[in-house]
Amino acid sequence: MALEKTQTGLASEFYVAAELTRLGYDVTITFGNTKAVDLLVHKNDNVFAVQVKGIQRTKSICWNLDKTKFKGKNLIMVLVNLHADTPDAKPEFFVLNHQETIELFKNTPKEGEKRCYLDYAFLKNKNIYQNRWQLFDVEDNATFAE
Repeated sequence: MALEKTQTGLASEFYVAAELTRLGYDVTITFGNTKAVDLLVHKNDNVFAVQVKGIQRTKSICWNLDKTKFKGKNLIMVLVNLHADTPDAKPEFFVLNHQETIELFKNTPKEGEKRCYLDYAFLKNKNIYQNRWQLFDVEDNATFAE
């Protein structure tokens, strides 16, 4: 089953929000087409800003990102593979801090192109980012501390 681009984005955001809620975090979903922050996550007097990027198929190659819009040194990136083409498969989550996102996303070969990409197989094979929800327990990653 093929999803529209907006469906992929919304489904990814809802899955991440559901998973964080299941883990005991309070989550607020932001809405809009040009937002820089998809979720605000609150726990233990800390608030985390989260950007979510999704791909829909098991055989999807990569996530795309415009690095110029990825701002804020404490922004956490959650990458999702929905596996929409395999209904029995559960979504996969990969959690990166700001610095890892900047370092792991590769620039496209086109000169002047501001989009970059991160290969799904490369990230999965790293075997350290999947389900790394503990990033939300590190106060240094918080956007606001109360």
